Amino acid sequence: MSTARITPEDLSLLRWVDHVRLSPSGDRVAYQVGWPDLESRENHGRVAVVAIAGGTPVEFPSPRRDHSPEWSPDGRRLAFLSRRGARDQLVVVPAEGGEAVQLTELADGVAGHAWSSDGHWLAFLAPVLGDPEGVVDDPRPAESQETLRRPPVARVVRRLDYKHDGSGYVDGRYPHLFVVSVEGGEPIQLTSGAWPVEGFAWAPDGRSLAVVGDAEPDRDLRRTSRLYLIARDGGPLRPICADLQIASPAWSPTGEWIAFLAPLKEEGGELARVWVVSAQGGEPRCLTEGFDRSAGASVVTDMRAGHGTRLRWSADGSRVWFLASGPGVVELCSVGLDGSVRVEVPSERRHLFDFDLAPGVVAAGISDAVSPGEVWAIDASGERQLTDSNPWLRERYVAVPEPHRFTAADGLGIEGWLLKPPDFDPGRRYPLVMQIHGGPHAQYGWGFFHEFQVLAGMGFLVFYVNPRGSDGYGQAFRKAVVGDWAGRDYEDLMTALDQLIERTGFVDVDRMGIAGGSYGGYMTNWVVGHTRRFAAACAMRSLSNLVSDYAQDDIVLWGELEYGPGPWEDLESLWHRSPIRYVKEIQTPLLLLHGEMDLRCPISQAEELFGAMRLLRKEVELVRFPGESHDLSRGGRPDRRIERLRRIAGWFERHLLAVRPQPAAAVGGE
Repeated sequence: MSTARITPEDLSLLRWVDHVRLSPSGDRVAYQVGWPDLESRENHGRVAVVAIAGGTPVEFPSPRRDHSPEWSPDGRRLAFLSRRGARDQLVVVPAEGGEAVQLTELADGVAGHAWSSDGHWLAFLAPVLGDPEGVVDDPRPAESQETLRRPPVARVVRRLDYKHDGSGYVDGRYPHLFVVSVEGGEPIQLTSGAWPVEGFAWAPDGRSLAVVGDAEPDRDLRRTSRLYLIARDGGPLRPICADLQIASPAWSPTGEWIAFLAPLKEEGGELARVWVVSAQGGEPRCLTEGFDRSAGASVVTDMRAGHGTRLRWSADGSRVWFLASGPGVVELCSVGLDGSVRVEVPSERRHLFDFDLAPGVVAAGISDAVSPGEVWAIDASGERQLTDSNPWLRERYVAVPEPHRFTAADGLGIEGWLLKPPDFDPGRRYPLVMQIHGGPHAQYGWGFFHEFQVLAGMGFLVFYVNPRGSDGYGQAFRKAVVGDWAGRDYEDLMTALDQLIERTGFVDVDRMGIAGGSYGGYMTNWVVGHTRRFAAACAMRSLSNLVSDYAQDDIVLWGELEYGPGPWEDLESLWHRSPIRYVKEIQTPLLLLHGEMDLRCPISQAEELFGAMRLLRKEVELVRFPGESHDLSRGGRPDRRIERLRRIAGWFERHLLAVRPQPAAAVGGE
């Protein structure tokens, strides 16, 4: 076993594969490979193709960052997005290699794209000014080729959907649907207005497209969306389905059905399920109502941000394939029009994060606890790995998770994992860092976590748990945290830790730390206000005050589902569950990490807690990352990601690697 440890700086060696797409004949796989470039301080990427039979992948030359390849219906060309100037543009290149032809030159760039069935058209999304009254632009030219425009003179806000984490302020610009001929010419805009197109899919005949969005007034006050049809040449939107939280439309090969994802109810913690509706309209039908698992990939790591879940029909139109999250894993499943579900590609100690189908073969992106992810092929002969993107990891110590089961106070089963440091000796006592995931409806599982491996390599036990509220364990388990943040979920975490300490005997209880991001950051802030058992804590992109946060993030309507009524209706309930209420009880040194452009959990949440702790002369430090969103740890600027890891490692090294006993008594009888 190698003794070399994984370090924060090893981020520069990582390669991430994603966006797996099979050629129509099923003989090749196109995918994207990304990496951090420390010299330019950017994330770069290329499109690559590998044969299903195996061999060396062929990467297409890239000026900067290419990604999201899609095969033409005849398999002779690839369309993908290429960073040209400040934003991505749509290009097409021969699949055997050659000169890329740029099809778009839109000021605000291009997103998700798809070929028509005849191969003559590409549809895509692009932001355009849909609400001219929503912004007063600065008319002067941009200051450089790397910026779209100067900051506006003013932003005028009349709606809740005026910002979105990762993309910033809407400024009156919404993503709308376009089509462009692959032979060239100006793109044709099909939709318009002060509303965003959230998804689309071509009809099999290429004459129309399904569109997800809500073009009706006051859409920002609704959690639901609508499914429309629109002709390829433009015209009015024709409603097909409404009043569901619709996502990921996919047209059946015959054109009879449109599949999509949506929860059954407008309630917090609801599972995403597979539905179908007639392309002529009518009552939609849920196919997976009896399947107690969420459609989607919910296992979180710091290797990639969340994915929009794909739906793919079988060639005969009898089944819809989808990813499904189980306990710590993600599998590939399919459902028939009669509601019969079967597991097509099972997972044991791994998770699938993307997939595609062709006759007789499945291609998938698969990750596990020691691999950030590779491209695999699955067919009648079995499974085989097609890429080897991170061979350098074989020269490092990579801790393999040890699974554990715990029993909550009410008898509920709780799953967790433990990473052990190099040269582990069960006769010694080790410092421990407990990690808490975000969501709260994400889950930990069999995925590679750079941050966790850094801590394990430093000599820490790393302990992570899926308390109630986590995905992967059925709807009742997932919904159990709704309206009860910092209730039984907190008890689950502390009970699991108690049981781990008792059953192992090698945890140094005087040198324990706790950390988490997003909801995990909220819970970290809560924990240190309710127990003094931890000697150090790190809260990332966290919440501290549910009262002030309630209407200021970019998903305001989500809060009502998770927390309950707003503070103007029930102030005490939100205040009771706000960590900052208990700031006077915090004795644990606290590190707060936050992106300054985090619009999901605004940085004001960290500032509030920092200010309160500093005024109370408690040990606290706030590290701010300019320009970074909620996804700093998964997709931020490389040098900032490394600095973030250095700060976490340094904080726990300072407070835990030297013995610093803490008072054993807990606050409030804990």
